[in-house]
Order: sequence, then C-alpha cells, then structure tokens
Amino acid sequence: MTEKEVKEQLRAALETLTAGSILHLLSEIFREEAEDARHAGDSLAYRQSRNCEATLFVVGIGIDSARPR
Repeated sequence: MTEKEVKEQLRAALETLTAGSILHLLSEIFREEAEDARHAGDSLAYRQSRNCEATLFVVGIGIDSARPR
C-alpha cells in the first residue's frame, strides 16, 4: 500500500471517526506490540511501545477536546 492510498483511507475514516479515535486505534496496535515484546522478554521494546501507546491515547483525547464533532 502506498502512502497516498493510506492517506485516502484515513481521510475516508475521518468521515465517520474522530481524529482522536484513529489515534486510539493506533495506540491499540502499540499495546499489542508491547505485549508481544513482553512475552519475548524485550524490556526496551516493551517500554517504548507502552510509551507510544500512552502518548497516542493522550494526544487523541486532546485532539478530540480541541476539535470535537
């Protein structure tokens, strides 16, 4: 999938979801990566993925607060 195709799909998703919701979905991906890293015993990847998850979640809340539907 090209970057252009991804952008088009994200624009389409923004018609039904908020920007914060999309960031929350991305945070779930990082949560899954964190769990995979934890099971693999990779503490650095686990911490980095958890930090990304938390950041995306909080920024998503902020964006939805700043730009509600």
